[in-house]
Amino acid sequence: MTLLETLFILIISVIISGALILIFKLIIGRKFRSLQGHQKLLGIVITIIIIGEIAFLGITFGLFDFALEIITSIGVGMVVLGISLQHQLKNIVAGIGLFFNKEVNIGDIITIKEEKGTVIELHLTHTVALSDDGERIIIPNQKFAEDVIKISHNKRQRVDF
Repeated sequence: MTLLETLFILIISVIISGALILIFKLIIGRKFRSLQGHQKLLGIVITIIIIGEIAFLGITFGLFDFALEIITSIGVGMVVLGISLQHQLKNIVAGIGLFFNKEVNIGDIITIKEEKGTVIELHLTHTVALSDDGERIIIPNQKFAEDVIKISHNKRQRVDF
């Protein structure tokens, strides 16, 4: 179908829809004038015509196929993005859990996989501890849910905000 034929179909379709709306408006206005709510009936008829027109144009011009392709493409993109960020998202969720539960505080002694250190920083995605020999140990927050971790709370009085 050429562009000229497509435009011709579009124009004819709009003219037919407009003529149908006018005809139904005249019929309802003259024949059902004494009835209550004839405007409601007119609204229903106009709505049916408009829905039919949208369906016709959507099928004729392939708008529904185009919309379906766009929705599918966005869905696939979100799945790929979710898979690629899955590890980071797990760390963020674990970090939020640590923040609200206050399981680990600055100054606590932490032991994970034979490594022992003092917690010096808490972040959204990781926790930083300082070992006895001065090395920094970076622990992904996800490890708190997956591995056996020993936490010895410091003896000082904690102040929770």
